[in-house]
Amino acid sequence: MAISELIQSLIITIITIPLNGLLLMLTTKIFKLADQSYRTAIKLTTILGIIGFLLGILSITIKSLSLVITIAQWLIISILLALWLIKSFYKLDWGKTLLVWLVWFILYIILAFLIGILVVSVIVGLLFAGKIPLNPNINV
Repeated sequence: MAISELIQSLIITIITIPLNGLLLMLTTKIFKLADQSYRTAIKLTTILGIIGFLLGILSITIKSLSLVITIAQWLIISILLALWLIKSFYKLDWGKTLLVWLVWFILYIILAFLIGILVVSVIVGLLFAGKIPLNPNINV
C-alpha cells in the first residue's frame, strides 16, 4: 500500500513542479518583477516540490503522525518556505513578497479546481460509457 502512495506522490510532484513554475512565472509577469524567467520559477518550485515530496514520504511511513506532518507540510512549505524563497530569489520586500505569494496561491487554487473538474468529467464520462465498472470486482 505504501508503495502505491509513494508512486502517486512522486507522479503528482513531477506534474506540479512545472505547472507551479509556469504559474509563478505568470505571477512575476503580473507584478512586472525584474526576473520573470521560467528558470528562476522552476528552481524555486523544484525546491518546494522536493521538500514537499520528502515530507509526504515521512507522512506515508509514519501513519501515527500523518496529520501532524500534513499540517506542518502545509504551514512550512506552502507558506513559510515559499515566502522566504520568493523573497530570496526575487529580492523583494516582505509586502511585495506576500502579494506575489497570494496571487501565485490563488492561481494555483484556480488551476487545481480546473484540473479537478477535468478529471471528474473524464471519470464520469468513462462511467457512463461503461468503460469503468461500478463494481470493481467485475472485469470489463
